[in-house]
Amino acid sequence: MLKNSRSLKWLLAILVLGTGIRLAWIYYVNTQPISDFKHYHDLALSLLHNGTYTMPEGLDYIKESTPFIKQGVSYPSAFRPPGYPFFLVLVYSLDPSILAAKIANVLLSLVWIVCAYLLVRRYFNERTGLWAALLTAVFPPAVSYTSLLSTEILAVTLILVILCFFAYRTGGRWNPLLLGTFMGMLSLVKPQYAVFPALYACMLWWERRGQRLQQKRSAGAQGWTERRKGLWSRIFSISVPVIYAGVFMALVISPWTLRNYLVFHRFVPISTNGNFVLYINNNDLNKGMYMDPMKVPHSIFKTDRILDEKGEYNEVDAMQLARQEAVRWITTHPRDAFLLGLDRLAVSYFNVGREIEEWTMSNAEIRFDQVWVQPLMQGARAAAWVVVGGGLLYSLILLFLFLRRRPLNVLHKINLLFIVFSTLVIFATEGQARYVFVIDPFFLIGVSWMIERLTQAITHEGEEV
Repeated sequence: MLKNSRSLKWLLAILVLGTGIRLAWIYYVNTQPISDFKHYHDLALSLLHNGTYTMPEGLDYIKESTPFIKQGVSYPSAFRPPGYPFFLVLVYSLDPSILAAKIANVLLSLVWIVCAYLLVRRYFNERTGLWAALLTAVFPPAVSYTSLLSTEILAVTLILVILCFFAYRTGGRWNPLLLGTFMGMLSLVKPQYAVFPALYACMLWWERRGQRLQQKRSAGAQGWTERRKGLWSRIFSISVPVIYAGVFMALVISPWTLRNYLVFHRFVPISTNGNFVLYINNNDLNKGMYMDPMKVPHSIFKTDRILDEKGEYNEVDAMQLARQEAVRWITTHPRDAFLLGLDRLAVSYFNVGREIEEWTMSNAEIRFDQVWVQPLMQGARAAAWVVVGGGLLYSLILLFLFLRRRPLNVLHKINLLFIVFSTLVIFATEGQARYVFVIDPFFLIGVSWMIERLTQAITHEGEEV
């Protein structure tokens, strides 16, 4: 398909541009991993050298020793989802260096750019696909995150690969199995995507419905009446591939689930992190962003309630207790919980671009004149605001049309689905600009579509987008 594309030379030029910018960023901003990024690095080294999933400093989410938890003790943990550490193990088995992980991010970014082009080309047109590829290649957050050992670029790449597999029916009859395999990989990186089969069902429904409407227009009302299938038949045709995908997703996740059961003697599909996030983000003192668990009012981590019947710290039991405390607070403070959700969205969306300086430059060797740092950061924040602001405007237009039941291109519906889903995840969990990153590909596609429509309006072209 790419070989026959008349725009192949432009796509190659965009890939060269994107690669050059990212390699330059990695060299001139020599970021060293901190916080979550260092934890992923340490977990990967633990897996590679010791075959264990443990942190050298103990529990990374508890910053101090208590009478019940001690720093420096390697407690068994399922707190960090294992997908990205597993990926780092593959990288480090070839070259155990932070630079190798950054180069891997560059390669993942190239896959992201190509997938954005292919996806948009499939549903819109070739020129819009090139716009999407170009904007992705130069988008400051997409560039700067290549110097971070974070889950974001891997997660975004997996999402777009899955969507391309869906759009082009890669694998033919085995397509649902291929999709399920990659859904499982994505879920191990970002556990919230364990619901991907439900998103897949929506995508299939919209696609099949569009095909039926097209058949209706081409065959006429009488022919369509003869050809239409019953509702249950249509549901069956969608549920079968969704079930296949779900089963293969579960098979990919199951070895890690089995490990957790053997370690904790409890059922933990992927991670205990979700319960922890609920706990620290739902209390009287939270402001919509990350909070030290030791500062939560009447923190359970300062009590013996986190110990099991043997008097030992069991992470799974502690996190189940944390979830119960969070649910209790939410149900007794519904208004405050709703307002906290709005605070999380404000923290996330109003601070886009700021995380570039916070995460990539706070612990980095800057290899260019410091006088350029602030202008560079201001430009990056401005670009992030333009794309995210434009993407939100695009989303609101789509939502209005969708609620009015106006006909929409399948990719418009897919974009809206993932934007709404990720926004709801932020609303319910934690506010941070970094969490908007997984929505950026859909904002970039939306802005690309709007640029193309504006170009057509100016040049009076009539191509359907």
